[in-house]
Amino acid sequence: MPEPDPYAPVIIPGLCVVIQTQDDLRVARAQTLAQDLSAPVFYEMPAPEKHHFALIQTDQRAELRVLGGDRSLVGGRAICCDLTALDTQSGPGRSLSQPLLKAVGIKRREPYRPRVLDVTAGLGEDAWVLASVGCEVLAYERNPVTHALLADGLMRGGTVEPQIAERMRVMPGDGIKALHALAETDGSDRPDVVYLDPMFPLGRKTAERKAMRVLRMLSGDDPDAHELLAAAVRVATRRVVVKRPLRSPALQGPEPTVVHKGKSLRFDVYVVH
Repeated sequence: MPEPDPYAPVIIPGLCVVIQTQDDLRVARAQTLAQDLSAPVFYEMPAPEKHHFALIQTDQRAELRVLGGDRSLVGGRAICCDLTALDTQSGPGRSLSQPLLKAVGIKRREPYRPRVLDVTAGLGEDAWVLASVGCEVLAYERNPVTHALLADGLMRGGTVEPQIAERMRVMPGDGIKALHALAETDGSDRPDVVYLDPMFPLGRKTAERKAMRVLRMLSGDDPDAHELLAAAVRVATRRVVVKRPLRSPALQGPEPTVVHKGKSLRFDVYVVH
């Protein structure tokens, strides 16, 4: 699968970068990120009147805090990417009967593990689970703040579970552009599975997690989700998998071939012929 072009500088109103580490490598990484984001750099927490979001580099990790704006999101735990907190070791965590794994085509007593292109990576939880069972995963995230958190989480996860991290790559960039580029190739670089997890529609009965609410504020909704599906169907060599709330309608386009349901989520599968 081809490498994406680097994303262009992005301005996110109210965002700043805060450096709370003396580690030269982490400082340099934070300064570069601030430049890419056209965000001011601080070494102490700024006043919330001007800066609503702080992307903070500590000695341990990169994290995002909400400083102002929506009071329900201010304070509490910082948002970070902690892939090693996912259960990939227990019996249930390794079970191939998980709806996600069934949706991408993994079967018991079969060695096949698909190459997966995740074009809406978010904080990378599903990509990490797929990599944990042997899939090669290339994950795109178009929001640069979310990508920064994901890249940091993957780097830290690689120190704990290097065999999983080796099978997962994360790239900045718009997934739909990657799909359009792949559609123009001869097919050898195309993934077996294209995985889509567009922003869930508002109005669900279950409360949206704080992290998802904040990421929605930064990224907005995904009005082009149906375009992603159409492009994905042209690129995948085996199937497209779309993650949806259990009772939400399918994305506009073809009817799913099969649906794998969990307790609150489902995975719509579009088999490519």
